Amino acid sequence: MSQFKYIADISSEELDTRVVIPCKNENGLQTILIKNDSPKTVSSYFSTDNLSIKLDKLLTRGDKDYFVHIIESKKQDGFGLQQFEVIYDYIFSKITAPVSSSDLFSLITSLEEYFRMTPDPNRKNVQIGVFGELLTLDFLKQAGYPEILTKYHTDFFSKHDIEISNALRLEVKSSVGDKRIHHFKHDQLYRKDIKLLVASVLLETSQEGLTLYSLFLRILGMTVDPDMRFALQKLMVRCGVSEDDQGLSFSEEYAFSRLKIFDAVNLPKIEGDAPNGVSSVEYDVDCALATDLLIGDAIAIMKGN
Repeated sequence: MSQFKYIADISSEELDTRVVIPCKNENGLQTILIKNDSPKTVSSYFSTDNLSIKLDKLLTRGDKDYFVHIIESKKQDGFGLQQFEVIYDYIFSKITAPVSSSDLFSLITSLEEYFRMTPDPNRKNVQIGVFGELLTLDFLKQAGYPEILTKYHTDFFSKHDIEISNALRLEVKSSVGDKRIHHFKHDQLYRKDIKLLVASVLLETSQEGLTLYSLFLRILGMTVDPDMRFALQKLMVRCGVSEDDQGLSFSEEYAFSRLKIFDAVNLPKIEGDAPNGVSSVEYDVDCALATDLLIGDAIAIMKGN
């Protein structure tokens, strides 16, 4: 937990040496001070549902002036405080030098998006899908392809889960049980413009297995990129998992031992584009009818792109 002390208690040394400083305002609300990149004193103020933002503020300590921006939390409940901690960690990692008010303003949009996120109503299926995606990242990293972590989508609504390059995508499909049957959109599986690989993950529920929350923490521990970490934190909210509610739990050994990767051209599918005027074509595909790639060969394809 970061140390949020009152603004009045921040030392001159901290103000001299730090760019992002956690603190509390005069009302005891969690606050973040961010150094301004120019000595502006004409301040402005705006508020969102969850944050109060003061731009271009002047803070004086003794005979020295400091030019800062101030972000204040408007919530004091436990969940709101926890969210603000995530915001602070993101800003602390993201901002390494003083910033202008305009640059900070653009960052506020993504911060407010995080506060507004709620668990997906179809939480169980979302958790199954995300578990398979994160497990695939871990699997490929352990198999000798650590770069995979930088390829994972930061937009949950992307057409494919992992964008290896402009010419290569990796789609992850997960099913609970021993049937390697997955659901695809036709325009997701049948692609003439790019090469598509499909990772097929089979999951077995287990009370003593790996929870989705624990898997999130594992992946978070593999990256220091602030945007990637923040995207994962937002995905955790969408999945509805936390330390108190750790989500679904699956056998890690079962999933690892059965993970397979296929070249999409070998999978059963409707060949050709959907007829003119026909859209939203979806169907189930039995991937077990196709020959999978050796994991080393699949990694070689990914590294070659």
